[in-house]
Amino acid sequence: MARVLLTGSSGLIGRATARALLDAGHEVVALTRSGTAEAGLRALACDLLDPEATARAVDAARADHLVHLAWHADARDRWVSPANLDWMTATIHLVRRFAEAGGTRAVCAGSCAEYDWTFADLSERTPLNPATLYGAAKAGTGLALSAAAPRLGLSLAWARIFFVYGAGEPRGRLLGDLIAGLRAGEPVECTDGLQERDFLHADDLGRLLAALLASELAGPVNVASGQAIPVRVLIAEIARQLGRPDLVRLGARPRPAADPPRLAADVSRLAGALGSIQTCDLSTGVAAILEAEVTA
Repeated sequence: MARVLLTGSSGLIGRATARALLDAGHEVVALTRSGTAEAGLRALACDLLDPEATARAVDAARADHLVHLAWHADARDRWVSPANLDWMTATIHLVRRFAEAGGTRAVCAGSCAEYDWTFADLSERTPLNPATLYGAAKAGTGLALSAAAPRLGLSLAWARIFFVYGAGEPRGRLLGDLIAGLRAGEPVECTDGLQERDFLHADDLGRLLAALLASELAGPVNVASGQAIPVRVLIAEIARQLGRPDLVRLGARPRPAADPPRLAADVSRLAGALGSIQTCDLSTGVAAILEAEVTA
């Protein structure tokens, strides 16, 4: 098994990916600002926005595999924050230093926000035309690293992640607002929820990223369930399991003018490399989230 350098281990995706990597038998070294990490992970203190600290941590980790998930993730401004530019620089520096230190395989988190959202069905061949600074920063970083990887002696997969749901989502995100509001007995105003999205439970995403790391797939690859559903279906399932469908106000908020009616992932490339994509059904996924948040 490999020694894996992991960034973003405390986030929604990172927690699930760390568990999946440990379950697969890997040794996981987490780079964290605090120098602490969840049980089972070896932690190294590192501010990834500090190039010298990053270089020291990468050298100390002596890892041959990398999963890079860290990025500016504040739900209030992540689409527009200039911090996205800082994370472009930090990501390129991290990957380059990792390769210089002898690393051979990397998976980095991209986004479906890189694509031209005037297209409803998105494959790796869909044109890139991001509508946000976040999407542009991800796209530029992914293109640069994918082109540079062979010259760096590195096998690199750029994982274009779609819409993730999981336990512990903060206010400002759909599940965070919905669950907190319904549990408090408050009405929750939503859009009409007719827009279709490809939702993937964080635990399934973690397992897919671990499997992608173990594969030989390189370049951009969609990571999603491959099934798009109306957002209102997810909303209704959460409300049903919490016993408060009466508090959901569908249509009370207008959808943004630029909100695409459908964003569906073509996962043929990922499925071809892994053999199949196994994901939990929506009811099971929602139940796991609600249970985890009660016991947390």
